[in-house]
Amino acid sequence: MRHRAPILLFPLFGILSATAQNGPALLGSGYGAPPSAGLSPGQIITFWVSGLNPIPGSPVQGPVPLTTQLAGISLKLSQLSYGMGFPLPTLPVPIFSIAQTNNCIGLLTGQPSSTAPACVMTSITVQIPFELVVDPFNFAPYTTLTITQDGVVSPSFNVTTAHDNVHILTCGGVLQPCITHADGSLISPNSPPVAGETLTVYAVGLGATTPSIPSGQLTPTPAPTILGVYVDLVFGANAGPGASFLNPPPAGQSAKVTFAGLTPGQIGLYQINFQLPGVFPAIPNCGLNGTITVASNVAINIETPFYSHDGVALCVQP
Repeated sequence: MRHRAPILLFPLFGILSATAQNGPALLGSGYGAPPSAGLSPGQIITFWVSGLNPIPGSPVQGPVPLTTQLAGISLKLSQLSYGMGFPLPTLPVPIFSIAQTNNCIGLLTGQPSSTAPACVMTSITVQIPFELVVDPFNFAPYTTLTITQDGVVSPSFNVTTAHDNVHILTCGGVLQPCITHADGSLISPNSPPVAGETLTVYAVGLGATTPSIPSGQLTPTPAPTILGVYVDLVFGANAGPGASFLNPPPAGQSAKVTFAGLTPGQIGLYQINFQLPGVFPAIPNCGLNGTITVASNVAINIETPFYSHDGVALCVQP
């Protein structure tokens, strides 16, 4: 049976029109909307694809260690060195899971009006191989991605690479930041951090580690580490995240990083352990404070060795 063309969509913009081609078509990827283009070694990321044939039994979860082919679908990254243009080894992409939803819903029936491939939205969550070659200071290798379903191979789509592309995870029923106390319990408005406490933030996309480990494998103990990760703090009513300080931050606005690296027993999950200052500056309590509502009183900003950054706004106990 001839396959129609999968089209990878930006998650914000809904369904785009699709036409028959000889294979999948790549439009974007990322943690959210708009999609992020830079792929980094070890990064966990989801591709959204329209046009793949329906997969029986969706959603499909891959085994551990991860496989590079799941439910008839595989992805590969190819690179050419800058300058002479000789090929680097082709990299099969380990797959966590694949899920599909039908976006062609009848207005009156509420049921799928078509099962055509163009109606099926497929999310493919993968780990970008640690073996991906990046060069943050010079021209990175020319890199392309192909998607294959049941032997039908897409054209080669250009993608960009980055040394790292940090993204702080959310977890829990209310999608709060994955930041825990030392005992592993999530911080929350009912369980805020206090001065001097050591916290752990969980993230993806922090790039290569020392030592390196094979892609798709569980992280061993002792865990590989990363140097040069910074945690900066911005205190104040309704403080919001932003870029970290590239130079030493003002006194009282930095956290001591005690560990940065992969999390043992997980795949592609990083953690950063850091200690809050022993004394906080004058900040208001969260909640109704006079005539204003204070939703946060500190922003925690993470910056990686090669200047990608992410941050979250939190409430701490003054």
